[in-house]
Amino acid sequence: MEDSLLKSLPWIPADDPAENYHAAAKLSPWVSESFSGPYAFELANDPEALAGFGVPSSIVGSAERHPLAPATEPTPVGTVLRDRQSVTGFGPSQVDFGQLSRILLDTACTSPAGRRGAPSAGALYPLDVYLCVCGVRGLASGIYSLDPFAAELNRLRIGKDPRTFLSETLLFQDLAESSAFHVFFIASFARQRIKYGQRSYRFTLLEAGHLAQAMIMSAQESGIASCPVGGFIDQEVDDLLCLDGVEQSVVYSVAFGTARRRDAA
Repeated sequence: MEDSLLKSLPWIPADDPAENYHAAAKLSPWVSESFSGPYAFELANDPEALAGFGVPSSIVGSAERHPLAPATEPTPVGTVLRDRQSVTGFGPSQVDFGQLSRILLDTACTSPAGRRGAPSAGALYPLDVYLCVCGVRGLASGIYSLDPFAAELNRLRIGKDPRTFLSETLLFQDLAESSAFHVFFIASFARQRIKYGQRSYRFTLLEAGHLAQAMIMSAQESGIASCPVGGFIDQEVDDLLCLDGVEQSVVYSVAFGTARRRDAA
């Protein structure tokens, strides 16, 4: 399928900006230490700089101010959004397979009407979902792919222990050692590139954010903690899943598990 899509694409230059950026933004064991940039430590210890984070930049002066109408009470979705927080590690309890199933059904699987829980440019859905399952009650540990149409998980014939794989792949070892399952979003860029050209790279990254947020919100509602993770060794994931790292490659991931007592408080 992917080969036929690639053959039908317009001519792609060898020095392609989207491919160059994707390759340049990857992490490896040799560059992961500089992942946060040379000024990360200084910024983290500069109260004045930290106070400015999140403050909107005013480019054009405003003429009027209009305070938002006060909400009488929080909506259910508003409560879920405000209560969510990223955790740095998880508790020892396992997640139930029913809880995992609910998250995937709500967000990544097709409904009877053919819809999914996150938007996709042109409804082309360039993302595939793979899971490293380490602590899910009712589901054997292993590497799985999600079939969004059949609404089922397929255990891959990969001998790699999922916990070992996570420890070798993630920069954040607390998450690697304690997550119940870890979701990796794999992009097949040709699915959108056939329609949107180079802008498809931007659309694919946006969709990864949409889908990750949908899963995080569904998990939050089910009492499952989470942490979005961009700190992973790209080549480790691509090699495990036999991806070429260019037309098909990992773009994002999220760790899930039960909240520790101090995080749940």
